[in-house]
Amino acid sequence: MMTLCMVMLLFVTGAMAQDNTPAAWDAKGEVRYKRRILAIKDQVWGWDLPAFKKRTIPDEYKNESAVVLAKHVDLRTFDDDHEIHRTVRVLLKINDKAALEEYSEFTFNQYELESMGQVLDPFDKFTTMNYVGVRVYKPDGKMREIYSDEAVVTEVDRRSKKVRKLAIPDLQVGDLVEYFLRSERYVIHTNAYTEELFVLGDEEPVMEYSVHVEAWKKVFALEYLAMNGAPDFKENIDDDMMKLDLLVKNIPPQPVKLWMNPFRQIPMIRLHLCIGIRREMPGRRKEGTIYRNPNSLKVKGESRIELGNAVNMAGKATLPYLDEVTRQIKDYKKEHSNVTDEQLAAYIYYLVRYIGLYRVKPGDPIFVDQRRNYSRLNERYFLIYVNYLLEKNKIQADFMMVTPRYGPSQEQTFDTEDYSVVLKTKGNKPVFMSGEGIFSNAYYVPNQYEGQKAPVVKWGDAFAEEEIPLSPATANKQSEHYKISFGKSDLQQLEIERNSSVTGHFKTDIQKNLLLFEDYYEEERKALGIKESFMEEFADSRKNRSLAEEYRSAFDKARKDVKESFLTEVKEQFDKAPESLDNYKVLKMGLRHTDPEMTYTTSFKMNGLMKKAGNNYILDAGKLIGSQMSIKPSQRERKADVHMPFARMFEYIMEFNIPAGYTVEGADKLTRNIDNEWGSFIVTTDSKDGKLIIQVKKVYKNAIVPAAKWPLLLQMIDSAEEFQQQKILLKKA
Repeated sequence: MMTLCMVMLLFVTGAMAQDNTPAAWDAKGEVRYKRRILAIKDQVWGWDLPAFKKRTIPDEYKNESAVVLAKHVDLRTFDDDHEIHRTVRVLLKINDKAALEEYSEFTFNQYELESMGQVLDPFDKFTTMNYVGVRVYKPDGKMREIYSDEAVVTEVDRRSKKVRKLAIPDLQVGDLVEYFLRSERYVIHTNAYTEELFVLGDEEPVMEYSVHVEAWKKVFALEYLAMNGAPDFKENIDDDMMKLDLLVKNIPPQPVKLWMNPFRQIPMIRLHLCIGIRREMPGRRKEGTIYRNPNSLKVKGESRIELGNAVNMAGKATLPYLDEVTRQIKDYKKEHSNVTDEQLAAYIYYLVRYIGLYRVKPGDPIFVDQRRNYSRLNERYFLIYVNYLLEKNKIQADFMMVTPRYGPSQEQTFDTEDYSVVLKTKGNKPVFMSGEGIFSNAYYVPNQYEGQKAPVVKWGDAFAEEEIPLSPATANKQSEHYKISFGKSDLQQLEIERNSSVTGHFKTDIQKNLLLFEDYYEEERKALGIKESFMEEFADSRKNRSLAEEYRSAFDKARKDVKESFLTEVKEQFDKAPESLDNYKVLKMGLRHTDPEMTYTTSFKMNGLMKKAGNNYILDAGKLIGSQMSIKPSQRERKADVHMPFARMFEYIMEFNIPAGYTVEGADKLTRNIDNEWGSFIVTTDSKDGKLIIQVKKVYKNAIVPAAKWPLLLQMIDSAEEFQQQKILLKKA
């Protein structure tokens, strides 16, 4: 078992990963890959599955974008070498342009590495290999085959996955597409397992969905949980193999991509295929045994035991930098004699965050660009460290075990990893703490934990239960203030000065994309009272002086490169790239609960929103709030409750400096006033002092909306989409 000290220092991020691309891939990988896919295609296409011979779809689904006539998942193991093959085979009908676009190419990772070391052979036991095969059937009976060895390599990403793109040429509406996805891997640890998920519902209707699992009795154990009304597998155990089979017909379409929570709303089966042991132990399964629908209360108890063991270990292990952290807390209390428990708890939280994610030591890899912003610590061990320090400073806190909102409910937990951990201090002003990432604040609760009833851990006692509060829309706000002028030489070019701010759950993604390590490191170091920066330490050291110069060079490069991130942010907001980005700056980083707002400015020129019409100009005013959601006809009637990430608010203030000699017409048509218990979209306009001022407010008032109230939410969504199409006229006086 890895010690707590070691776990605390593990970054769960691609930013710190080594370059472990298989060195032998170019030399022999392609030849072996081509040879292997020839064998796979003969095997998969040779399966005798009657559902794949059907070619007609029911009349009720003829207007669906695509219809899946057959889907089959095959999972099987191979004797003592612990090899697992997983194959998905699908036959579907393309009914419209949306489905045509979706299936016109397949993007996949050709291989995925399991180890952090250098891998010389891309086909060894530390690599998962992926293969794709596609058949296209034309209405006239012609058939074409395309395979993943023909795919174009697009990149080798940070996690050393060779990304390929397989184009399907000449695909047309009315075609049938049959494809398979095959992955081949090994289970390489005695306590490892493969997590399988069979979801019985998707955007497309499925006529037949079948699953077949085969696992060797003398090596593996099988464990599965049927959720949300899904049927159990049919089980069969013979002399050598354990087999599971499932067949479900006529699965209706579900708006899976439109605010659904599959783990709690769609029938599904979760399966573990794991290396067994000779006798059952906590967290381990006996070989040759099938475990059906484990008890969720038992899972909850096992999770508490795991957490308790980790907490107890913290009292015995040598925590990283404990002497330094203790001294820092002591100095803080000496300088702040009237500090409250809430203030001290927050200080401890930020100090541990700094030690784990901000601190730099001489042997660390030099990562100072946006990649570092995705760093995070193991949440459980981070909070255990915080709790240890709270206890040492006589601040009481409780651990809460929470199942994230987009995961299974407590009543349908499958294993202990279904539970995450939140720490909550006791007292009149409790502080909720989580380990969401490098920018997580004390008092911040990730949106996936909000609204969940969570067991409060009482060691040796029965579970108490407490609901984690939901944040209101006002706490999750994106505000935009534009000052817009028209180009002096060309009125068709807009010159925009933009001030933006984000709070709550909106903040993390913007911070990851726009903040620089150099800036937030310095701000936090000073806020914590740490006197000397690592750059000063390195510069004062003869041994590490050159490192300071390397970091300075890396800082300068990251500051130049961040312009691309700002360009991307503007493009995403306006759904088009600016002609030029003239200024960009972060004003407030939002690193702490005491200063929770992140603000930044951008100045840029934008073409394409203003068009000349004779002596006049037409402005696409509605497009300045960015693209808006469009609800498809098939989604307008809904039986499933709406599960959105969080309640939220958008505000836009747009000030137009009207050019001399022009007047504005059509501004009155911009106004809207949709406001009900579930959402609002309100637009007001005003003209004064040669300016047109448009104010827009859009609010999703609740994260969860009952299906019966979907029409009320639709009113707001439709109104926003209609506004996005509105224009105003600049008329020559």
